Amino acid sequence: MKILVIIPIAGLEKQDIEERLAFLRSIARAGTEVNYIQVEEGPPAVESPVDHTLASAEVLKHVKRAEEEGYDAIISWCAGDPGVEAARTMVDIPVVGPGESMRLLSSVLGKKVCGVTTGLPVLEMRRDLGKTIALLEEAIEKKVKEGYDSFYLSCLALTGLGKVLREETGLPVIDGAEASLKVAELLAELNLKPSRIAYPKYPPSHRR
Repeated sequence: MKILVIIPIAGLEKQDIEERLAFLRSIARAGTEVNYIQVEEGPPAVESPVDHTLASAEVLKHVKRAEEEGYDAIISWCAGDPGVEAARTMVDIPVVGPGESMRLLSSVLGKKVCGVTTGLPVLEMRRDLGKTIALLEEAIEKKVKEGYDSFYLSCLALTGLGKVLREETGLPVIDGAEASLKVAELLAELNLKPSRIAYPKYPPSHRR
């Protein structure tokens, strides 16, 4: 099985990407090959509607080639799922959004689901992981008092911290890296593809 991670932002350095890729490979099934491509003209990070739109356009440049190169699934590496819905109209392999995947898994584990983050800029979240984890624990504690019982991390900069927070809090806390990879593996294993009712094939038939 081959899974392609499309990184829709230009602000991550190669070392940052390799760290995230190492995490994905550490939790992947035996036989799952995980590779990535980083967009060349995307925003530094996705922190606004404009960023999301620009990142989405960049993601769409790569999905068809991924299918042609034999990938079994694609992940758009951002909790905002840039380009995911449009990409599903372009290919006959699963296109997975981390945000959607996290919400799905969280909803299975609790009755009132909530995303949590740190309030820090995206590219600063990993500079001091101790501080970041403390901010996330505070956010979860606050949301528990408001009645929430299942959580997901609202940014892919928080990759790998789901397990840490589950151990610290005793609560279900899902991060987008683990969620999107496992959903992608499952969909590919079951040979599932986007519904052509929900996602009509692009381009329209009169333009093919």
